[in-house]
Amino acid sequence: MSCWIRLGIEPTKDNDAIRGAYRARLPQHHPETDPEGFQMLREAYELALQFAREKATEPHEPTVNKVSPAEQMMAEFENLLLDPARRFHPADWQAFNLELDKLPLDVLDEICWPLLRELIDAGPISHVCVRLLAQRIGWASRMLDLDFDNARHVDEFLQRIDAPDPFDTALMSHWPAVAQLETLWYLRTLSHLHRNGSLDDYRHFAGLHTCLPLPDDGDLLQRLAVQFSQAGIASKEFLGIVSELHRLEPRNIDWLYLLACQRSALGMEELALQAWGQLWREHQHPKAASWLLDLCARHQPQRLPLLIQAFDRLENFRDWTDDLSDNTQAYGSPSQRPETLGRWFHARQLGLQGIADAFVEWRISGDELPLLAWLIIDSDEPTLQTLYQHAWALHRGDVALLRCVTGAAEPSDILDQLVLEGFKYQAEQQLCWLTQAPIPLAIEAFLAADPATALPQELQKGEPLELCLLWMRRLRAYDAGGLARLDEAFSLNKRDAVLDGLKLQVQLARQGMLLPAIDSFCDVWEWHRQALYLLATLNEPTRWLGAQSAHCVDSMDIAREHPLARLQPLLCRLNREQGTASGLLGWLQATDPVHAMLARKLFSVQEALDSTRLLSNDRLFECMRSDIGRFNDDLLGRMLLAGVLYHDPSLTGQQRKYLLESITEVVNPQDWFDGFRHSLIKGEPVHPPREALADEGVSEDFYLALDVLKDLVRFESLGVPRQKILLRMQRAKDATQNGLGLRFAFSALLSWAERLLLAKAKTLPTPATAFWRLGSRLGRGAFIWQVIGALLVTPVAALLSGTPLSGIVVTLLGAAFLLSAVLRRLHDIGRGIPMLLTLVVLSPVLPFLPLILFGFPGERLPNRYGVPPDSGDEDILSGGLQTTLRRLNG
Repeated sequence: MSCWIRLGIEPTKDNDAIRGAYRARLPQHHPETDPEGFQMLREAYELALQFAREKATEPHEPTVNKVSPAEQMMAEFENLLLDPARRFHPADWQAFNLELDKLPLDVLDEICWPLLRELIDAGPISHVCVRLLAQRIGWASRMLDLDFDNARHVDEFLQRIDAPDPFDTALMSHWPAVAQLETLWYLRTLSHLHRNGSLDDYRHFAGLHTCLPLPDDGDLLQRLAVQFSQAGIASKEFLGIVSELHRLEPRNIDWLYLLACQRSALGMEELALQAWGQLWREHQHPKAASWLLDLCARHQPQRLPLLIQAFDRLENFRDWTDDLSDNTQAYGSPSQRPETLGRWFHARQLGLQGIADAFVEWRISGDELPLLAWLIIDSDEPTLQTLYQHAWALHRGDVALLRCVTGAAEPSDILDQLVLEGFKYQAEQQLCWLTQAPIPLAIEAFLAADPATALPQELQKGEPLELCLLWMRRLRAYDAGGLARLDEAFSLNKRDAVLDGLKLQVQLARQGMLLPAIDSFCDVWEWHRQALYLLATLNEPTRWLGAQSAHCVDSMDIAREHPLARLQPLLCRLNREQGTASGLLGWLQATDPVHAMLARKLFSVQEALDSTRLLSNDRLFECMRSDIGRFNDDLLGRMLLAGVLYHDPSLTGQQRKYLLESITEVVNPQDWFDGFRHSLIKGEPVHPPREALADEGVSEDFYLALDVLKDLVRFESLGVPRQKILLRMQRAKDATQNGLGLRFAFSALLSWAERLLLAKAKTLPTPATAFWRLGSRLGRGAFIWQVIGALLVTPVAALLSGTPLSGIVVTLLGAAFLLSAVLRRLHDIGRGIPMLLTLVVLSPVLPFLPLILFGFPGERLPNRYGVPPDSGDEDILSGGLQTTLRRLNG
C-alpha cells in the first residue's frame, strides 16, 4: 500500500510504530508551509491506523479481550479528527467530552497525554474545539507531572489555542477536508501576519495566487476588509463593505481612513482625493498628508513644495507668560517640524524645476536669491506664483504681508485649497505671535522708546536673543532711529547672513535713505517687490543681475524717494542697450551713495574685465586688491599694473604705498630685473630684453604699455596717446592670450587716457578761421582750402602791396598762415611741433611734401589738442573710450 511508502516503514499493526513514523515525517510537511504534503501524510497515517485495526479484529485472531477502553477512546478520537463533518464542529467535541465522562479515572489518566500528542500532530484544528477538550481534561493543571521540555511544549500549545479562531469553524463542517485545512491555514496565516508582521509581508502573502472558499461569516469579511484596506490591497467587494460601514458611521475616522485606502488601491483618485482631503482637514491624519504629497508629486510637482509647507502645522500656542526669559516664549514662534525637513530633502531628489526647485533649495540651504528672482518676475502662471509669494511671506513677511495671506481668495483646485488653508492657518499663528507675544512687543516698545532706553537684559542672550533675531529677519520698513538702535543693541555686523537685508537698510539709513513706509493705499506685494530688488542688488549684485529678468526693473513704478530710483534709470539703460545689466561697475557714480554701496560689492577681477565701460583707476585698484592672487600667473604684468596705478595722480597716498609694496615684493634673479623695477618706480621704465619676456611668457604688447606709461608720466596731458596707439592698446587689453596683469595694465592706461580726453572733450571745436589758435585742430577740408587760398592770395597780395617791404611782410604773413594751418592740421592727426620741424627741414628738398597732409584723415576721437573740428555738439565719448575704441576696431 502507498501509505507505507509515504510513512517510510514496512506494513505493521503496531500503532506505536505507525505513530513514530508519522511524527518523524511531520517536520518535512508542516501544515503552514506545505499544507498539501501534510494532508497526504495525514491520510497515509490514518490509512495505516485503519489497516492495523482491521488486522487486529480478523476472525482467526480472537480479539474480544484485547481492545482496552483506552484504545477504544483513542480510536474514537482519531475518527473524530478524520471526519470532516465533525472535526471543526464544537458540538461533536462536546459529545466526545461526554464520552470521556463515562471513563474510569485510571483510563482517563492513561489517555490524557496521548490525546494531547494527537492534537499536536493533527495540523490545523479549531481552537474552540480544542479548548473544550483542554478544559475537560485539565492539561494546564497536570504539567507538574511532566519534565521541563515537555511542560514547555505543552504550555506553548495551550497558549496557541487561546487565540480565537478566525471564524466560526462550524460553518465549514460540510466542506471537504482539504478545503477545511487550506482555508483555516490561510486565514490563520493572514491573521498572524497582520498581528506580528509588516504590511508589506501581509500584502505579499495575500497577493499570492490562490483559490479558496470563505465561510459566510460577516465578522470575518469585515475583518478582512479592514486588513486588506490597511495593506492597500484592492477589492471592490471590500470597498462595498467599507463604504457601507462609513455610511452608517460617517464621523468614524477609522472607516473614513479605510475608505480612502480602498479607493486609492482601486485607482479611484478623484474619490480618494476627497476622502484623504477630509482626513487631513478634519483630523490632520499623517497618512493623508503622505498620500496627498505623493499624488501632488505625480501630477502637479510644481505645487509639491507648497503642499509640504502647508502641512507643516504646529500647535496653536497663545498663552505666553510675561517673563521674557521663560522657556514658553519660544512656543508659538515660527519653526519647522522634523518630518517637514525630511520632506524637503525627499523633494530635492525629485528633480523639480523652476520656482519649485528654488523654494526647496531655499528651505534646505538658505539660499534665497534664486527664489526671489522667480517671485518678482511676470510669470506665465500667476496663481502658482502668488501661492509661492504667500509661502515666502510665512518666513519673511511682516504683519501687512501676512494679512494678505489670510485674506486671499479661495482657489478652485482642491490641492490649491489645501495649500491655502494651511498657509492661512500658519499666517494666523504668526500674526498672533507678532502682535501678542511678549518678545515682539518688547522689541517694538524698545524701538518706540526714548533713545536713552536700553534693551531689556533678558533679550540679549540665549533663546530670547534668538527670537529677537527671528523677528528681525522679516522684511519691514523702519525709521532711521529704529535702525540705528537695532544696530547698536544687537551688533548686526556680527550676525550671520540671514540678516544681510537689515544690515543694508542700516547702511542706507546712514546715507539718509530709507525704505518708504507701507500705508493703506500701497500695493503691499509691490512694496516688497521693489524692496527685495534693491536689497538683492546691493547684497549680491553679480548673481542677482544674472538671475533676474532683464526687464523686471523696467516695469516697476518706483517713487522718487525710493533708494531703488537711483539705480532704475541706469539698469533700464543697460537692459535696453545690451539686454543685460552686466558690466555695471563702470557706469556707477562714486558721488551717489547707492551707487557707491553697489560698487563696493562689485569690486572683482572678473567684473573689471566684463565692464563695458572703463573703470576709474581707483576702482581698478580695489578690484586688483580684492583678488590679488589671480595675478600670480603674470607677475610682470601685475608689477606693470602696480606701476601704472602708482604714477596715476588720482590715487591716494595710502593706495600708492600699497602699490609700491606690490612692486617691490616681486623678485627675479636675472640681472636686468632690478634696473627695470627702479625705472618703473621712477616713471621712466626701460625695456626688458626680449628673450626675458619670452621666458616669462609675456607678449611684446608689454613694450607698448611701457612707452605709453612713460609719455603719460613725462608729459601728463600732452602725453595722451594718439588714436592709432589707443586702438592698439584696446586690442591688447581685449586679447585673452595676454596675461591678466598686462590686460589690467592696459585697462589702467586707457582709463588714465580717458580721464584726460574727457577733459578735452568738454571744449568746443575751434573754428577753422581761428588761425591764431595754434594749439587747436584743423580738419582736412578746411586745411585744403586754406592752403590753396594762401598759395593763390599771398603772391597777388604781395604784388599789389606797392612796395618791396610791404610785399615781404605780406609774404611772411602768408607763410605764417600756412605754418599755422600745417601745425593745426598735424594736431588733427595727432602730431605736433616735432613733425612740423621735420616738414620744414625737408621742404627745401621736397617742396610739395606738406601736401601729403591732404591725404591723411583726422583722428575721430578727442586728442591732446581738443575735439575733432567737425564734431559740433556731438558727444563723441558718450559710451566711454572703451566702447568707442571697440567700435572703431570693429
